Amino acid sequence: MKQIINVFTLILAFSFFGCSFQKEVSYKENWDTSTVLENPHKGWYHHLLDNGIERYAISNDSIFASFPGMDHLYLRLAWSYLEPEEGKYDWHRIDEVVDKYVPMGYGISFRISSKETGTYPGVVGQELNGVQYATPVWVMQAGAKGTVAEEWNVKSWTPVWNDPVYLEKLNNFHKAFSERYDGKPWVRYIDIGSIGEWGEGHTFYSTKIPPTVTEVKANMDVFLRNYKYSQLACTDDLLYYGKPDSEVSELLDYALSNGITLRDDSPMVDWYVQQHLSSWSISHPHFYDPLYLHKPIVFELQHYGDVKKDGNWIGKNGNDTIPKLGHSGAEIMRNAIKTMHASYIGYHGFAEEWLYDNPDLTGQLANLCGYWYFPVTATFPKSFHLGENKLSIEWLNKGVAPAYHEYKIIFRLESEHQESSFDLSPINSGNLNWFPDVNRTTNYTLNIPQEINSGSYMLKFKLVDQTKEKEQPVLLGVDASIIDESYFIELGNVKLN
Repeated sequence: MKQIINVFTLILAFSFFGCSFQKEVSYKENWDTSTVLENPHKGWYHHLLDNGIERYAISNDSIFASFPGMDHLYLRLAWSYLEPEEGKYDWHRIDEVVDKYVPMGYGISFRISSKETGTYPGVVGQELNGVQYATPVWVMQAGAKGTVAEEWNVKSWTPVWNDPVYLEKLNNFHKAFSERYDGKPWVRYIDIGSIGEWGEGHTFYSTKIPPTVTEVKANMDVFLRNYKYSQLACTDDLLYYGKPDSEVSELLDYALSNGITLRDDSPMVDWYVQQHLSSWSISHPHFYDPLYLHKPIVFELQHYGDVKKDGNWIGKNGNDTIPKLGHSGAEIMRNAIKTMHASYIGYHGFAEEWLYDNPDLTGQLANLCGYWYFPVTATFPKSFHLGENKLSIEWLNKGVAPAYHEYKIIFRLESEHQESSFDLSPINSGNLNWFPDVNRTTNYTLNIPQEINSGSYMLKFKLVDQTKEKEQPVLLGVDASIIDESYFIELGNVKLN
């Protein structure tokens, strides 16, 4: 029976032992850069409720379950679906998804919008006198000011974003929403979606009047007031749409100083591709650096079907060069993810269509987003002794971002006699310092207690995530031949004297 020894400490000094009695192991020849590693706090997401309650439904759960690196489902739906009468909430559309997919291991993220451009009943929850309401009708009837505008032969109501009645009712809704969902272990983030078309912060299809700094901050404050545990996010349009640079900087500072992370909902929209090809369709790349050092960033592809219609995705895996651009769609998307340092990435379409078109790219981007850890070399003593023993591992992060959660490292000394094998209890691996494309050596001290038997052992290690209710391995980019069934990776044979 394995013993768990709570005497493991992490040492961050860079030089602490001589070389004559050391072994050095290189892992480079055992690197595996093709297997998709499905790790926590990163990966793909699927727009399940998007532009209403019917778009992008999952038609085949078995195909969806095979989607490499799928992390969570993104639910965007209008407020009027959820609070059809003041104080009377209808959560069933959310809870049906949660009850089905969370037990399968998927997370959930949210955007509740106050303005949509489509029609009742598919896109908004209410209609009155031929006008569509994403914000519930009763908010307007309670005295909130707003504007009716027509676009695509649809009339819709847009609230005045800082109207006191609107903000009061919005706050009451998010108080109820937060009491139900804030801090759930499966919640990835909650978007600030209460301004603009589809919650994107712009009013291009309604009033065309940019929300003021005061209006944006007032809406941010509603979320900051009510959500104390889940990560908040906002789209970059909320910060810059129709605003001078001074106001953009003010809003960016306000968001970041309050712990709000960012998403970009416009990568590969044709206009942005044409205008910002040098930054791979990302209009404000400076928004994400140095933000990516501290917060997870969200990439949302333009609706995949529209990307294809625009001629910006050609060939299997999007690999064919687009004549008008001189780059392939896959190249633009890959570099946009790199530019943003995105941890979560969405293809914004039907899972079956995306997977059929992009079987190889899907796995490649699942690995690339967020962190992607590789051990480079390890140095450790040829002989261990009771008490302190020092070793080091050099790490390389081939992903586009660091991790934002502390992962633990566990070392195992495995004997041919199972009862003599033992683990050294997990402690901080140092992974928060493993930044993209930087080789980083982390030094560890293993304190072996007096009661452990001398003899020959195989020294192994693994990373684990203990931030959730159930411990999860953090998979590394090495060949399966050196990984055992418990996800431990071999370091080498050692003697314990």
